[in-house]
Amino acid sequence: MTESLLVLDQAAGGSPSEQIAEQLRLQIAAGRLPPGAGLPSVRQLARDLGIAPNTVVRAYNELERQGWVVAAERRGVAVANVSAPARQAERRREVERAVGRVVVTARRLGVGPAELRAELDRQLATQAG
Repeated sequence: MTESLLVLDQAAGGSPSEQIAEQLRLQIAAGRLPPGAGLPSVRQLARDLGIAPNTVVRAYNELERQGWVVAAERRGVAVANVSAPARQAERRREVERAVGRVVVTARRLGVGPAELRAELDRQLATQAG
C-alpha cells in the first residue's frame, strides 16, 4: 500500500482517525486492498500522514472492531477476509452518502433535477472517455 491511498483533509468532516478508517474501509470494499494485504505499521502511516501514532491506532482499532482488518502481534495489521455482500453494502452506503451530498449542494445552488442529471451524465461521459 502506498501513502497516496490515504489523504487527510482538515476541511472535511470527521477526525483524522475517522478519515483513515473510512478511506481504508472504502479501499477494502472496492477490492483495492485484497484479503491478507498488509497495512503500513502504525508508526509508518503516522509518519507518512504527519499525525500522531495514536490517531492511526484508533483507526486500526475501529476497523478491527468492525471486522475490516485483523491485527496479529508482531505481524501487524492486515485486511480481513470480508464477505462480498459486506463489501457491496459498504460501497452502496458510500455512493448513497456521496450522491446525497451532491443533491444537497445542488439544491443550495438552485440547481434543479434536470440540470443535475445533465451534469451527472456529462461527468460520467467525461470519465468514461
